[in-house]
Amino acid sequence: MSAAAAVATLKTVLVGCGGMGKHQAQLLSSLEGYKLAAVCDAYEPNLKAVSEAHGVKAYKDFAEMLATERPDVAAICTQNTLHAPMTIQAAQAGVRGVYCEKPMATNMADAREMVRICRERGVKLVVNHQRRIGADLLEARRIIEAGGLGEIKLVRGQCAGDMLSDGTHLIDSVLFLLGDPEVAWVSGMLHRELDVDLLAKEQRRVFKDLPVDPEQARKQKEVQAGQRYGHAVETGGFGILQLKNGVRFEFACGDLRDAARAYQDYEVIGTRGRLWRTGDRAKPNLFIGDARGGTWDAGMESGIGFKPVPVKDGGAGPWRPVDISPEDKGGIDGSYRKFHKTILEDVPHPMSGEVALRGFEALMAVYESARLGRPIILPLKQDRFPLDVMLEAGRA
Repeated sequence: MSAAAAVATLKTVLVGCGGMGKHQAQLLSSLEGYKLAAVCDAYEPNLKAVSEAHGVKAYKDFAEMLATERPDVAAICTQNTLHAPMTIQAAQAGVRGVYCEKPMATNMADAREMVRICRERGVKLVVNHQRRIGADLLEARRIIEAGGLGEIKLVRGQCAGDMLSDGTHLIDSVLFLLGDPEVAWVSGMLHRELDVDLLAKEQRRVFKDLPVDPEQARKQKEVQAGQRYGHAVETGGFGILQLKNGVRFEFACGDLRDAARAYQDYEVIGTRGRLWRTGDRAKPNLFIGDARGGTWDAGMESGIGFKPVPVKDGGAGPWRPVDISPEDKGGIDGSYRKFHKTILEDVPHPMSGEVALRGFEALMAVYESARLGRPIILPLKQDRFPLDVMLEAGRA
């Protein structure tokens, strides 16, 4: 028997045929070990496009699809408000694994419940924070753990978009870089500006000389509407996480970020050097600055923004690119390959629901800090989405 024939196949269904659902359906149709059997969406044009593209059954009702197909795996790619209830629904229907898009939920009560239900029923739960298995973050963590930066003191991160949808990646990625330490306390603030014309005018005034990153521009335009992926969002937010290992993490989202920096820009600062991840799109995108130096200096790259660029004529600079191992296969496809082993061989997954829950609690605590106007010591006691509570009180 060939190695390919020996790979067990997991019957898989997917709900949510929008942008991410379309992408994951494409992956699942070609990944060894998975058989995409059906897709589901209430919006018929998206449903028809994805089902026809992959020759699979189409359902408008998630419960009907689960009952009829009896899948091994359910991929949840819907709007954020449906992630937790559909994960729970799939677990109760008897699936072996749920691959859920981030954020895992929109409040702590739902997040804790989805993890509890999956644990009790023996369902493997993964939340799609795929950057933590990317080759760049894996290499950065190796450098940090080997002492290449000395003692880590501070990490900064930023991105466009709202904290719940995009800031969740910042928190998850940085916690991974630092070995997934516990969070002691958090502090946060946010603002919500719905005068889109006024806001856009102010942004053009402040950022008129910066290159425009289309991805950042798209996300920021979405948050200006005040609603995104089924829930309320802020226009800009800022958070501080004090970790129990002594490291401080500061992040900014939306229009409070440094707009010159790329989406998912992280900087790790130690006593003997720094690491700088310059977003997803730049290649190379991971740089080290230490006593050895390099031939790159901070500058502007068209369409990407502020990052190290080569010094003219090969001159000396403070930064150099980090060599990244080609053996580290990350991305969503890499995550699904790991998920196959998690389900069939009980191999722990680096993006498990339990891991995601710790970062999600810190994120919800940032919102709660903004609501109460004071730092929050974990564990978080607020079960609801604090921004909803603020809106009900007329405070956002």
